[in-house]
Amino acid sequence: MINKKILITGGNSRFGKELSKSFFGKDIIYTSREQLDILDNKSIDSCLNKYKPNYLIHLASLSRPMIIHEKDINSSIDTNIIGTANIVKKCSDKNIKLIYFSTNYVYPGVSGNYHEEDPVKPINNYAWSKLGGEASVKLYENSLILRLAMTEFPFIHDKAFKDAKNNFLYRKDVIEIIPKILDEIGIINIGSNKSESIYSFAKKTKPDVKPISVKNSKNFPKDSSVNIKKLNQILQNKNKIRKIKKIENNQLTKIIQSAGPSVTQLEREIVDDMMRFGWDNYYYVEKFEKEFANYHKRKYCLMTPSCTMAIHLSLKALNLKKGDEVIVPDVTWTASVSPVVEIGAKPIFVDIENSNWCINPEKIIKKINKKTKVIIAVDLFGNLPDMKKIKSICKKYKIHLLEDSAEALGTEYKGVKAGKFGDISVHSFHRTKTITSGEGGALLTDNRNIFLTAKHLRDLGRSKKNSYIAETTSLKYMPSNLQASMALGQFKRIKELLNIKRNIFEQYKKYLSGVDVKFNVDNSILKNGLWASVVVFDKKYKINIPSLIKFLIKKKIFSREFFRPLSSQPGYKKFSNKKMKKANQVSYNLYKNALVLPSHYNLGDSEVKKISKNIIEFIKN
Repeated sequence: MINKKILITGGNSRFGKELSKSFFGKDIIYTSREQLDILDNKSIDSCLNKYKPNYLIHLASLSRPMIIHEKDINSSIDTNIIGTANIVKKCSDKNIKLIYFSTNYVYPGVSGNYHEEDPVKPINNYAWSKLGGEASVKLYENSLILRLAMTEFPFIHDKAFKDAKNNFLYRKDVIEIIPKILDEIGIINIGSNKSESIYSFAKKTKPDVKPISVKNSKNFPKDSSVNIKKLNQILQNKNKIRKIKKIENNQLTKIIQSAGPSVTQLEREIVDDMMRFGWDNYYYVEKFEKEFANYHKRKYCLMTPSCTMAIHLSLKALNLKKGDEVIVPDVTWTASVSPVVEIGAKPIFVDIENSNWCINPEKIIKKINKKTKVIIAVDLFGNLPDMKKIKSICKKYKIHLLEDSAEALGTEYKGVKAGKFGDISVHSFHRTKTITSGEGGALLTDNRNIFLTAKHLRDLGRSKKNSYIAETTSLKYMPSNLQASMALGQFKRIKELLNIKRNIFEQYKKYLSGVDVKFNVDNSILKNGLWASVVVFDKKYKINIPSLIKFLIKKKIFSREFFRPLSSQPGYKKFSNKKMKKANQVSYNLYKNALVLPSHYNLGDSEVKKISKNIIEFIKN
């Protein structure tokens, strides 16, 4: 992201709207025709004087339908030529860097592979009008003309030319390029590396598109593909450090990591904006909290530096005290339970169900007594326990339900998202989770009293009226804007990220279909978020999980073991006994036969196939 103020004309255009979803910051201004009329010099002056931009990206134009340019040249001339000339003049007067969006259709469209220096000769009025705009832009030295081979994703038309070529880039790909070239001048072609028929390109995203011939169209070029050598050279020179990192990452791809994030230009832009403007407020924390609460249809959200802190804060808000008891599943990550111990309460370990790997409601009842204050139900690996039964138990005995949804972002039970069932639910944004802020967490609730209590305790128990006065004592559970900005960028991609995880899961199911294993629960009732794909091997294989993990490491594949029962671990020795192993048989048996598969975002079909192949090889041997 450029550290300057940017004004965009045509903010309500199709590309402008998509650009607004990616470019993020208080210093990017998207203007409509009502705010900035390019045919009204007073309107242009007023807007530029108000915002004082360093850059102006000129998107406002008349584009489609293309037939309109043949029928009404006055509109083409006014908007695309005179309007652009007005913008050029005002940018020149105020020394504003101008970036003009043109089209690859300014070239003759006969032979393709056009360089920036090649002669221009449009064959339709739309392209002539854009070239007319170019003519005025070229008069201004502090300008950049982008000749774009760009289209929507997915392909939107019902028909496509089978005998006309182009090298289209999708808008989202162009958006990633723009911040890297804003300081360039002159003319740059932008397109993909591959020239192909428009029909073959269209079929990739619209299989039912119908082929038509350019022979029946007088005003459409046969081959408008552009040469992007100049663009590639610029990007290489601009990103030497990035290129080095890319080489390093390519070397690392030989090693299949167990987990890791997916980070794009979107997150980098938001974090960059925070680093420039967000050090003296909690703007991004509040924005993320609002969006995260809305996603789960919860009233309140509080972000924290980690999920562990979210659990600790939740228990304090529920008034858990020393000597109280908390019923917990024996199989979960230690962070689900360690805050209980830190408060001075006692964890009561309960067995899980074999069907969903989550806490068994029937066994919960047997452990309830007068000291029981909270039940922690963990949505393990996106699986959900029987929440209906657990909520009924909580209601009957007046016990609070804390839902640990750290591993269940995106999971839905009958259309209701995980994180909606507890009095409080907690979530994790660790680097390995579905979305990440590096480290981070959040709590959700619909209870205003719980929310207000937690909010007060989150910031050292300080007074609202005087922040230097401590009304009560508490720890600090406040996240940083830096964490929140990263989480916000990630969360804006939640659908994409969930789809990637699902694709990895489905590939594992395909390649391991010949092996008798059970995967995460995922069906028509419970749609799993699939943070991590897990397999439980049938006992007949007599799999030694540690040996399997070592075998995979030799193949440069990093997996991990399933959660061991907490009652078997040294840190919880004083809360366990010899009878626990028998009482919690499912817990003790499950981890011996389960493997957490690599679920890194960069896993492709070939990597999943390789992992599965090696697992099958181990079983057979």
